[in-house]
Amino acid sequence: MKQKLLHALFVLLIAALLTACGGQAPAVPTEPPSGGGGGDMPQNTPLPEGASVSKDILLDPALAVDDDSLRVVSQMYEGLVRAENNEVVPALAASWTVSEDGLDYIFNLRPGVKFQDGAALDADAVIANFQRWFDPANALHGSGAYEAWLTAFKGFKGQSSVDGIEKVDGLTVLVHLNQPDKDFLAKLTSPAFSIVSPAALAADGFGSAAGVAGGTGPYLLGEWTAASLTLQPNPAYWNASAIPADALTFALK
Repeated sequence: MKQKLLHALFVLLIAALLTACGGQAPAVPTEPPSGGGGGDMPQNTPLPEGASVSKDILLDPALAVDDDSLRVVSQMYEGLVRAENNEVVPALAASWTVSEDGLDYIFNLRPGVKFQDGAALDADAVIANFQRWFDPANALHGSGAYEAWLTAFKGFKGQSSVDGIEKVDGLTVLVHLNQPDKDFLAKLTSPAFSIVSPAALAADGFGSAAGVAGGTGPYLLGEWTAASLTLQPNPAYWNASAIPADALTFALK
């Protein structure tokens, strides 16, 4: 991976030179989000106020597979990128660069973002999440099926189309692929690939106080009873203009 990191640093240097000269880094082609061989990936579709959701809803993004769970977690958590009008647009990654061979994706994280537990979003947090999805031997992986990861990237470490992830600096990560994948960014728009606070992951606290503090999204978990689930606006949301005005309450069916 040392050669890959050197290659990544070269790509970053070229991008910086282009910017300094008034140019732009090469445009990143985007495709409508798709499952890449496993059917359409669930999209970040908000649930309307008053909708009912399954009482078996799961708020761990990486393990959630049903539409209700994915739509709710997409309000609480965010990924590196998101889907908007069938295009891939920045989310927790403010920008990215793709190498000419399509194997290296360098993500520049948005500065100043904090998880709801107060921890800063950084390269280490992103790597912790990727390693959890990617490596069954990772301490955070647990016994979950990780169906979204397997559908999108064909296997875990050693078998996946994703070769690994590296830290370039505190706000930059490099994801390396084994083969080009034109849908790679589109796949990452799935709520299943949301970035969760490493502290919340370590506590395995989805639905508890730790889970409440695990995201970066516009909502956090307010109350979860046998009859309903309430999401409260996140007053510290990094995108101040998008902080919701009201809570959302859903009946459980």
